[in-house]
Amino acid sequence: MNVEDIEYKKNTQNSINYWKEIEEELPNELQNLNGIILLTYNSVEFTHIINFLQNIRKGEFLTVLYISLVRSYNYIKSALDLKPLNQKKIMFIDCVSGYAFPIDEQIDEAFYHKPPLNLDEMKEIIQFGIDKTNPDIIIIDSLSQFINFSKTTSGELSQFYEFLKNIKENTISITQNTFILLYDTKLGAIQCLPKKNMDSIFKIEISK
Repeated sequence: MNVEDIEYKKNTQNSINYWKEIEEELPNELQNLNGIILLTYNSVEFTHIINFLQNIRKGEFLTVLYISLVRSYNYIKSALDLKPLNQKKIMFIDCVSGYAFPIDEQIDEAFYHKPPLNLDEMKEIIQFGIDKTNPDIIIIDSLSQFINFSKTTSGELSQFYEFLKNIKENTISITQNTFILLYDTKLGAIQCLPKKNMDSIFKIEISK
């Protein structure tokens, strides 16, 4: 697994990109992880994502809200039965099976919701999940349902940055201080990395 972190810093005169390899420092980075994080991956198995989540803020009991747009609750539950997340209570909003169940219906640790058509509807689902679960960490899987970073227009980027601004100003609180946005790179190589308003960007890449 190859993991990189990209930090973006800005001053009044210049915008500079700083690249930082953190393979050896990854445990420390994950132990103190907070803010808005973009995690890109190349169609890895869900168990690889579990490995990543397992190492976030070890030693703390955390409630994780997982909003899934690409994997059903039953699929994720089967993976977690084989590879449990320790010290984390994980709640789901399943937007894949949402048409089969009424909105607001809860089965075990899952709520069902119709899939959002745009980022504005996504914001409503995030607030719905916060009201229902009061999570410490919020995860959206996957941003690739809304935006393609291999060929992104300025209008799409503007809407995306407005979405991030809304998350930072209206969603992230002392409690919900870690917001992880997953992005599957199967649509193509990222040409426009959305550095603006991101606190960290990680990449999980499986070499075959």
